[in-house]
Amino acid sequence: MNPNEEQGEFYRELVPRHFNQTLATQRAAAVSGADDARVLEEMEAVRSSIIVRVETRGALTRHAFDIDRGEMRYVETPSHAPFLILCHTLADFPNLRRECGDSLLGFLGGLAGLGDAMRLTSQRVRSLCALHGSLVFERIGAAGFTLSAHFGLAAPGPEPQAVIRLDEEVFARLRRGELDPQDAFLEGEVEVEGEVELAIGLALAALSPE
Repeated sequence: MNPNEEQGEFYRELVPRHFNQTLATQRAAAVSGADDARVLEEMEAVRSSIIVRVETRGALTRHAFDIDRGEMRYVETPSHAPFLILCHTLADFPNLRRECGDSLLGFLGGLAGLGDAMRLTSQRVRSLCALHGSLVFERIGAAGFTLSAHFGLAAPGPEPQAVIRLDEEVFARLRRGELDPQDAFLEGEVEVEGEVELAIGLALAALSPE
């Protein structure tokens, strides 16, 4: 399978499957736990859309996802104004998938130090949408990647307002939950260029209560 076919299958099939498996796991947990039932209610309250744009030699391939009652579907045309638009190159796709797994929000979960797949709740959607800005996430070093992300319902501007840059070791420690995100920012292990407030707002939104 060539890289273009691989990324197509990844977004059409694997991403929705992973997202919906997380929802199914939460539904099973909610049967016997009040806190888990509350989180499930927040997950099932999500009604929004996400778009991913993949650049290949100057051409763009668009992937759209609807999330209704917490379940994700791959669609031709989104039913809602997307709260999140992600962009990356086809060349970066293998490294992006290796680092972030089958989740569209894997980079956010890693940055927030959750040590697990990020559950998309209505509170998190509101927090991320309220950022109203664009940034670039760079995992530098060997097998690194660059991912652009725009949050909010307004169309993205021509330039990102911030760049978040970190190396392989720091990102791995954050993903495993071994490094506190706030400490990583304050101690300079995560480098931020541009509007620091946007980068901090992203980290806080990712960590917002479920």
